[in-house]
Amino acid sequence: MSSTGRISGLLLPLFSLRSKTDFGIGDFGGLDGLLRWMEAARQRMLMLLPLLPTAPGDPSPYATRSAFGLNALFIHLESLPEFHASGGEAALSPDEQRMLAEARAAPRVRYDLVFPLKNAAFRRAFDHFERTEWPKSPRAQQFAAWRQQQGEWLESYALYTAISNERNQAPWWEWPEPLKNREPQAIQAEVQRLEREVRYHAWLQWVAETQWNEMRALAKKRDVLLCGDEPFIIGQDSSDVWAHPDILRRDARLGVPPDDFSATGQDWGLPYFDFAEMEKGDYGWLKSRAAKAASYYDLRRVDHAVGYFRQWIRDEKTPTGRFVPDNEEQWKLYGERHFRLLSTGAGIVAEDLGVVPPFVRTILRDLNLPGYRVLRWERDDGVYRNPHDFPPVSLATTGTHDTEPVADWWESASDGERQAMARVYPEFQGIAATREFTPAIHRATLAAALNAGSDLCVLPWQDILGTKDRINLPGSVGDSNWAYRIATNTEDLLTHEETRGAADRLGLLTASARR
Repeated sequence: MSSTGRISGLLLPLFSLRSKTDFGIGDFGGLDGLLRWMEAARQRMLMLLPLLPTAPGDPSPYATRSAFGLNALFIHLESLPEFHASGGEAALSPDEQRMLAEARAAPRVRYDLVFPLKNAAFRRAFDHFERTEWPKSPRAQQFAAWRQQQGEWLESYALYTAISNERNQAPWWEWPEPLKNREPQAIQAEVQRLEREVRYHAWLQWVAETQWNEMRALAKKRDVLLCGDEPFIIGQDSSDVWAHPDILRRDARLGVPPDDFSATGQDWGLPYFDFAEMEKGDYGWLKSRAAKAASYYDLRRVDHAVGYFRQWIRDEKTPTGRFVPDNEEQWKLYGERHFRLLSTGAGIVAEDLGVVPPFVRTILRDLNLPGYRVLRWERDDGVYRNPHDFPPVSLATTGTHDTEPVADWWESASDGERQAMARVYPEFQGIAATREFTPAIHRATLAAALNAGSDLCVLPWQDILGTKDRINLPGSVGDSNWAYRIATNTEDLLTHEETRGAADRLGLLTASARR
C-alpha cells in the first residue's frame, strides 16, 4: 500500500448523517456538509460502514444481498431529476408527509418509516423516467450505456432482486428448481417476463453510483480520502451465492472458533469461500469484486482479515467446527496470495482484531498493509502500550462501530484500568484520572490517538464529541442497532456551537500531532 503520510479522519456511518432534505436516514446529499466540517477540522479520511445493497427491512449494513453495487436507501431524492419531475415532496400523500416529518424529527433512524417512504418515492421517480425518458432521451442512453458496461454482476443482481420481490422475499433455494439452479432457458424466460422490474433495479444502481461519484469528486476537492468497509462474506440469500454456488458454498456455515470470550465460538450461519475452487478460475469473482470496490473508494477496510488466511466452518460431520484449510502452511500461503490480490491498485486497511495467529500480522506488515490498534485493547499483561510506539504501518483508533464510545468505556472501567492508562500515556501527565470523563480526559484521549506512531488515525464521531451514543451492540437485536443519527444537520455543523467547537479543538490537536 502506498503511503498516505500521517493523516487522521473519522468513522461515521452514512446512515447516521442528518440533513434538511433527507428522508429520515443519512444519504449521499448529507456528505457535502460533513466534508466541509472535516476540512475545518483538518481531517483527511472518512471511514464508512458498508454501502452495499442489503436485505429488505434489515437495517444492518452487513446483511448484504450483493458483493457489488450500492444501497439505494442512500440515494438523495432531492438531487434526483425524476423525483422533482414527478412532483417531489409535494406529491406525497398526507399520510406520507406525516411519516416524513416524523422520520426527519426522530432522534434515531426510523426504518419502519424510511423503507416504505423511500421505496414509494423511487417507484414514482422511475415511472416518470419510463414515461418521459426511456428509451431514447440522452439520460436514458447514459443509463443504458452504463448498464452495459457493468456486465454480469448487475444483471444477476437486478434479476435476483426482481424475482425475490415477486416471491415475497422467499430465499432463492426455495424457488422452483429451474430458477434455483439457474437453468439458461428458465433464466431467459424470467429476464423477458420481468424486463421492466429488472430495469428498475438496474436504474436504482445507476442513480446511486452517479450520486456517489459526485460525492467522490467533492471529497477529492476537499482533500478527503474515502474509506469503505468490505464485509468478508455475504448473506446466503444473495445474488452472488445464487449465481456462484461453486465458490460461495452453503454446505457448511462460517463462524469463528472458541476463544476467551466464547467457549463454543460463534456460528454466523453464513456461506464460506471455496478458495481452492476460486483458484481454478484465477479468482475471477474475487478480482471483480475487489476492482468494483476499488472504483468506489480510496481505501478499503477489509473486514475479518483472518478469514482470507483460514476459515472456521461447521457442518454435519463437524458440528463443533474445523479450519479450512487444515494446516498452517496453507494458511500463510492463502493469506499472502489473497491480500496481494485484494490490494492490487488500491489501498487496504486490514481488520485484524480478535484472536488471530501472530503470522497474520507478520504477513500483513511484510505486505505494508496497516492493521488496527484500538487504544483500550493495546496492552501486555495489563500494562498499556504507549501509542507513540505503534508502528507507522498501522491504524490507531479509540474504538470501532461495535465498541461502546470511549466516554462510556472510561466511566465503566475499573480505577486500576484508568490509572494504568494514565501512567503510560504521555498526554495524561498532570491530569487526574477520575471516573468522570472530564473535558481534560477527553482531550488527552483524543491527543493520545492522534499522537500515536501510526500513520493512520480514525476517530469515531461519538468519541470526537465525547458522547455515549452507540452504533451497534454485538449479539443483540433491537431498534437501537444501526440507527444512530447525529444530532445536527450537516449543513449546520460549522455554525452549531458544539460541533464548531469540536472542529476547532480537533484541528488544533491534529496540527499538534503533525497530521
